[in-house]
Amino acid sequence: MVVQTEPRLVLDLCKGDQAAAARLLGNTSGIVGLLSLFLNQVGGKLSDAVGRKPGFLVGPMTNVVLGWLVFKNSSNRALVIACRILRLVCTTFSNTVMVDAALADVCVQSGSLELAKSKVMLATGVAMLFTPFLEARLLPHGFKYVYAALSGVALAHSVFGVILMPETLPAEARSTDKLSLATINPLGFTRIFTEGSRALWQLTVLTTFQMFLEGKNVSDIAQTWVREGLKWSVTGIRNFVIIYGILCTLSSSHLAPWLRGKLNAKDFTTLTNSLNAFGFFIRGLKAETALWLAAMVPMLPGVNGTCAIPLKARATELAIAQGFGKGEFSAWSNNLRALVGSAAPLLYGQIWAALQKQGKNPGLTFAFAGSVGAVVPQLMLWAMRDSDLGVQPGRR
Repeated sequence: MVVQTEPRLVLDLCKGDQAAAARLLGNTSGIVGLLSLFLNQVGGKLSDAVGRKPGFLVGPMTNVVLGWLVFKNSSNRALVIACRILRLVCTTFSNTVMVDAALADVCVQSGSLELAKSKVMLATGVAMLFTPFLEARLLPHGFKYVYAALSGVALAHSVFGVILMPETLPAEARSTDKLSLATINPLGFTRIFTEGSRALWQLTVLTTFQMFLEGKNVSDIAQTWVREGLKWSVTGIRNFVIIYGILCTLSSSHLAPWLRGKLNAKDFTTLTNSLNAFGFFIRGLKAETALWLAAMVPMLPGVNGTCAIPLKARATELAIAQGFGKGEFSAWSNNLRALVGSAAPLLYGQIWAALQKQGKNPGLTFAFAGSVGAVVPQLMLWAMRDSDLGVQPGRR
């Protein structure tokens, strides 16, 4: 909803200093990751006891207030940054921790968790088709009006959640364990490594590294690149986001499921890691629109975390089989994801600013992202046993 607006607003608040804006966006994303450790852990554990629906409402209800605050105070730099941090923390909790836990509630027993995660990615792609129109329509009138629209959308989302959102965790399946300092420890994910199997912690680390390429982690530098490097207009960026959203939707609904039907988890992950690495290596080599657009095509089968779907589903199944709570494990895996969400934008922002200050091509930051988010996970994958991946010898 604010994919174009927020980087532009921060740049304006930094008085046009691009390096300062890149650092500020990266630093605030780092703070978001650290704060998410606490909310994810407490909220995930609490949802095992009270249900998922309250957690689903945290994000939209918070955004109603935060969007309105920025609308009324868009020139207040401290408030804008504080609202950005709170919005990302609360939205990420509802959209990841609660979604993963709810999917596990209804899909693990039927063995359809991988398919369900794919459908979530499809819904995300569909959402990308509509919000850019609204943002691009409002942006020329002023940054603050986009945030007013964000507040309105969040209000509609909240009403939908209260009235129509079903509870996925029945009362009889809820945890009766009491919250304690041990259970709400934000570093509780270390139990994956101390109590979980070797396969579980390997899968968890591998899929965590893949999140370095998640859309929200590269969004700030991507927006800066197309705006300052490629010189795209607001309308041009809107059109790109819409077209990209259509392609992501088609990929999530047809191409990626077809590939997963033809390939086992190991081969699918190898293919998408390789394509992601190639796309990220070439997309920022030069400030050329044709190169940027061409680089998007090979990334479609594994974009925005789609590459991690089979192995994440396998990790969730192993965690539940080893006695970990669904909400608890969802919180742990998303806390690791939050650490990446903290480190990645911070690293990207610092690298971008350093390259720009030295007069070098800041687009090379994308190559660094591809190395960490695709090459490193692939090396980890090659070190794992097929049996740990749920892959049977001789079968695809």
